[in-house]
Amino acid sequence: MKLKIYLEIRKFHRNFLILSVPVFGLWYEAILAKLITMAYQLKLISTKFDIGEHVAMWTRNPKKMLILESLDGLELLIVAGFMEWHYIFSVIFGGLSVCMERVIASFLIRNYERNTQLYIPITLTLFTQLITFTATYFIIFDKVNIIMANLIWITSCIMASVMHFIIKKINKDWQKNMKNPKLRRENIFTISQQFQVKENLRAVALAQKLLYSLFAVIAIGGIGVVVLIMELVPPFFCHFLENIVFLNPYLICFVIMYSHPSWKEQFQKSLPSFKLSRRSTKIGGIVSVEPFDDIKKKSVIETDMYFKQLNDSWV
Repeated sequence: MKLKIYLEIRKFHRNFLILSVPVFGLWYEAILAKLITMAYQLKLISTKFDIGEHVAMWTRNPKKMLILESLDGLELLIVAGFMEWHYIFSVIFGGLSVCMERVIASFLIRNYERNTQLYIPITLTLFTQLITFTATYFIIFDKVNIIMANLIWITSCIMASVMHFIIKKINKDWQKNMKNPKLRRENIFTISQQFQVKENLRAVALAQKLLYSLFAVIAIGGIGVVVLIMELVPPFFCHFLENIVFLNPYLICFVIMYSHPSWKEQFQKSLPSFKLSRRSTKIGGIVSVEPFDDIKKKSVIETDMYFKQLNDSWV
């Protein structure tokens, strides 16, 4: 439902949508991986040996490891583990790719809105997925230590934060120049450029809320991994950590839906608690009835008007 609202009420360039939507769609990959893992834990998928209760997140202690003579019957479990780590790194690097797209949009401010080519989102997707698969391979096959594993998400968060502030500063300067009468006479700012600046600033406002929520989830997960490895808490808490990681789209999606009035209004109207009809109230003999608004129609009109004006400005 949230993804449908996000796509129907378009507020950003198509490249931004292409990069941001898969970040949330990959949640189904994590759900499928978790279901496969649970099937092994509940012994719905039989193996030649007893897996037991191995819940150590990361260990070098042979006593806590599952010693195997072969991988027969564990192929699906390995695939599920790969999918879980791929989802985690896709969320981390997916946020980074969205920031990179906005940086490109800021530097190509004069003609970016006219650009309908897909090479930018495709290149960024291939680049981030290459890093994602590489990091997932190193983690799943134990090619890196715990320090390096944590440096991956820490470095990504720092780079995303730096890009966020670069985008904000560049577009604030553009907006300041557009409002300055002297600079407006020296430079011709087209309507499409003004739209692009507004779009970038909307993306910055949205990204700032998303960064806070995403960094909180990633930080909790990263700190949780360190705490489990150092055995400061019982291994059973590994299940709580997994649930925090897998349920993060709920927090992120709610932040997105409440970050823009149109999204918020449509989202609230789609909730059952907001569909109850309200009784009319009488104040001083005057009947006040809340008007019924077709939110979906209004949102579509608003979206079409935005992009129609933008297209007209390119002619």
